[in-house]
Amino acid sequence: MFGLPDTYRVNVDVALKDFIPKALKPNDKKRIKDAIESVRLDYQIAGEEIPSVNNEEYRCQVIQFYDIEVINIKDANFLASTYQNLIKPLCVIHMHDTNDEVYSMAIKRLSQIDDMQIVVEQMLLTDKYMLGIPDSNRDRLMAYMNYATVKNKIDKVQLYKEWFYKAYMVVNEKAYIHTDKLLDGNSWYDADRTARICQKYVELVTSRGRLKTAVTNAEKMKLNKEIKTEICQLTELGGVQDD
Repeated sequence: MFGLPDTYRVNVDVALKDFIPKALKPNDKKRIKDAIESVRLDYQIAGEEIPSVNNEEYRCQVIQFYDIEVINIKDANFLASTYQNLIKPLCVIHMHDTNDEVYSMAIKRLSQIDDMQIVVEQMLLTDKYMLGIPDSNRDRLMAYMNYATVKNKIDKVQLYKEWFYKAYMVVNEKAYIHTDKLLDGNSWYDADRTARICQKYVELVTSRGRLKTAVTNAEKMKLNKEIKTEICQLTELGGVQDD
C-alpha cells in the first residue's frame, strides 16, 4: 500500500470479534458483522526512523494501514466513520468488495478534556475505483500517495498530513484550477505553510459546495465573492504563477 517499504509490513489478520468493540450499540455491531468479510493490518509505521510525536496535541507513535474486505462497498462510509473514530492511531483504511475500492483517512488529535480520547478533526473517503480495470484517477492518487514521493517526513504527523491533504486535493481538484501546482510544489517541506494552504483549500471546497445549494441571488453573489477572495489567497499562499 502506498509503496511502503517492506520493513513496515506486518500482515496481521484481525479476528472480526476483536475488531468490534463491546461498547458499540447492538445495531452497529450487527451492521459491522453483516458488512465485513475480513480485516488485516497490512503495515505499521513504527520506530523512530520517522520520529514519533508526543505532546499536548498528538500522541503519535505509529501510523497503521488496514485492509478491510467488505460484502458491499456501499457500507464503506459507515465503516470509515465508525473506525476512524474508534482507532486511536492515525490510520489509512483500504476497503474493497469484489468490484470496487476506496481509501479512508482522518486527521485526529488528543481531546483537550481527556487525553485518553481522540477528536477527529477532518475525515476523507476517496472516490470509488473499480478493481481490475485501468483507472487514471486511481493512478493519479497513488502517484501522490507513494511513500517515495512524500516530501515531509520530519515526523509521523507531518507525513500523515501530507498524505491526507494530497488525497483531499486530488479528490477535490476541480475546486481550484492550479491544484496540480500545489500538489507538485515544494510547500510541503514547510509544515506551517502547508497548514495554511490546506486550510484555505478546505475553505474553498466548502464555499463551492455551499454555492451549489444556494437558493437566492444574494447568497450566490456573496459566495462568489468569497470564492474569488479564497482563490486569490490560495494562489498567494501557494506561490502559484499563472502560465
